[in-house]
Amino acid sequence: MSKRRFLKFHGLGNDFLLVDGRSYCPTIEEVVSLCDRHRGVGADGVLVLTPLDGKSKLEMRIFNRDGSRPEMCGNGVRCAAAYARMRWGFGEEILVESDAGPRACRINSQEGTTWQVSVDMGTAEVAANPVELEVDTDVDTESYEVLPVDVGNPHGVVWSYPSLEAIDRAGQEANQDHQSFPNGVNLEFVRPMEGGLGLEVVVYERGVGRTRACGTGACAVAAAYFQREPAETEAVDVHLPGGVLQIRRVQERLWMTGEAALVFAGEWLIDDEEAMDYDTDVKEL
Repeated sequence: MSKRRFLKFHGLGNDFLLVDGRSYCPTIEEVVSLCDRHRGVGADGVLVLTPLDGKSKLEMRIFNRDGSRPEMCGNGVRCAAAYARMRWGFGEEILVESDAGPRACRINSQEGTTWQVSVDMGTAEVAANPVELEVDTDVDTESYEVLPVDVGNPHGVVWSYPSLEAIDRAGQEANQDHQSFPNGVNLEFVRPMEGGLGLEVVVYERGVGRTRACGTGACAVAAAYFQREPAETEAVDVHLPGGVLQIRRVQERLWMTGEAALVFAGEWLIDDEEAMDYDTDVKEL
């Protein structure tokens, strides 16, 4: 029996178990088990992090709670940067390598176990026209116009704000081998805040379901908004159920700013006598 340690972080309630990849990478079965909110630790995903170059660069491998591998996670990359700053003594400028490419991060401030982090999320590709998503219910058919947006992973922005039950139905339909979304899609349902103070958004993430927040989803919404209202602004506050992300466009690149917070440290037990002894390979917190 061996121990595996993790730290649990969240970005606006989008929570992750962070693992030092130098000693261990959980199996798909372990990811699913750990993320179970009733029989495991509970999380939206697992981040496996490995330092690459001195005190400035790391690799991030992302696992959704169903074991699938998304290309990028905006809230996760902020948590990864905060972890590297706290755990490995990285500097304020950190480069995170991901399956969607490198993401430059900047630690703006720290208060206790919460960090404010800005991330260069790169450019976004916004489709010229929406696609139609039809969802059959027991009563009738719900129809949505979904604007595809690529920010390193696939998104679809919907300029309407139906019930949470309808959002779940649409998210499930879009991720069941839909012809318009062969690799699945994260759906964002959007409405303006009263008084023009930003955008209110609910996200259905592929491989996860509805989440408290989605960093790449906020970027996708902002990119669609900047295309829709080009004369309005180069910055917008995206209000998610878990909190607010600020998205700025700087020379066509999207910068996301928000918190990353440490929740607790823990360990799980692995029934493997030949497994590497974590205590001897990773220094104590």
